[in-house]
This record gives sequence, structure tokens and C-alpha cells, in this order.
Amino acid sequence: MGRAPVLVGLLLAVSMTLLIALAGPLLLFNPWFVSFEQARTDVPARLSTTQVNVDRMTGEILADIWIGGEFDASLNGETPLLDENERSHMRDVGSLVRLLGTLTLVAGLVLLFSVLALRRELRRVGGLLVMAAGAVGLVAIVLAGTFAVAFEPAFLIFHEIFFPQGNFLFGPDSNLLRLFPEPFWFEVSLAAGIVIVFSALIVSLVGWRLWRSHGDKPKWPT
Repeated sequence: MGRAPVLVGLLLAVSMTLLIALAGPLLLFNPWFVSFEQARTDVPARLSTTQVNVDRMTGEILADIWIGGEFDASLNGETPLLDENERSHMRDVGSLVRLLGTLTLVAGLVLLFSVLALRRELRRVGGLLVMAAGAVGLVAIVLAGTFAVAFEPAFLIFHEIFFPQGNFLFGPDSNLLRLFPEPFWFEVSLAAGIVIVFSALIVSLVGWRLWRSHGDKPKWPT
């Protein structure tokens, strides 16, 4: 059979790039990791409550992010913890996360079909994986370094890019900032960078192995 079209290779590279960049960071936003980071950054003390209550409210907020909820989690069972401006921002956050989640799922399907289309060209697959993972890993290292040494301006630029409506600035008395304080986001940002770099390294190793072991007569492994 002839060589698959260039477009197929491009789709494989782009879909792999998106998966490395998005899947790991999105998976960090689970109740267990978030609870761990909130405990590390003294969130219960900031809200004058217990870790159990923080976990309960955070669990509701994380669920609202994925289902498009109202973000009306309450500390006392009556009044929502977040005010309307904070809930408005969280609705925007939810829209972005759901978009990125959908993009990740689509990228996974595209990657699957691309690999199937290139199943007789595994050396080519390997080379594309190495290039995609290398590019993402390099960018992730640069961004992680930037966030590590200049977190506040980098975090502000991130919000200005993804939330141009500008509803992300809150005062020091903000419960949203107490629930997810700056130290929390600093550590989460570094963790996301580490996850991306680690994922890129694994994909690079898999790609290198495919490229090296299918140089002459590429065959689909059985």
C-alpha cells in the first residue's frame, strides 16, 4: 500500500500535542488532588472552617464546572459561599474547562483513527510522536520556568487571554480567593507543568522506540 496522505500525519501530530498539553492538567482537577493542595495552603483556616467542609464545597464546585451548575455551594447551608461576581467568573471557568475537555476527547479520537490509518508506517508514527512530544515538552518547560519566577504577571496574562471579559479581579476579602488562594494556584501550575513534561517524555520514548524498531520493514505489532 502507498504512503498515507500528509494530512493524516499532521492530524496525528496535532492530536497528540493537544492530548499531552490538556489531558494531564485537566485530570489534576479531581477532589483528591485539590483537597491535598487546599490542606497544604491552609484553606480551612482562611475560611475559618474544617477540611471536611472545604472538601464538600470544593466537590460541589468541581461538579458544577463539568455540568454547568450554579456554583452556589454554601458553608452554612443557606448563603452561597461565592458572591455573584465570583459565580460569574466560575461559570466562565466551567465553560472553558468543558471546551478543553471536549477538545481533549476529540483529539483522542483523531489520534486513534490517525494511528490506524498509519498502522503500516510505524516508523513515521514514531517520528511524529517524537516531534510532537518534544515541541510540547519544550514549551511546557519554558512556561513552567516563567510561572516559577514570575507567577503573578504570568497568571494575570493567562486570565487576560482566556477571560477577556475581565471578571477575574477580586478584593482581598474574596471567598473565591480564600478557597483557591495564590499559593494553591502556584503549586497547581507547577504540577501541571511537571505532568506535561513527564507525559511528553513518555510519548517521546514510545515514539523513539517505534522509529528505531521499524526502520526497514514496518509491521503492526501483534
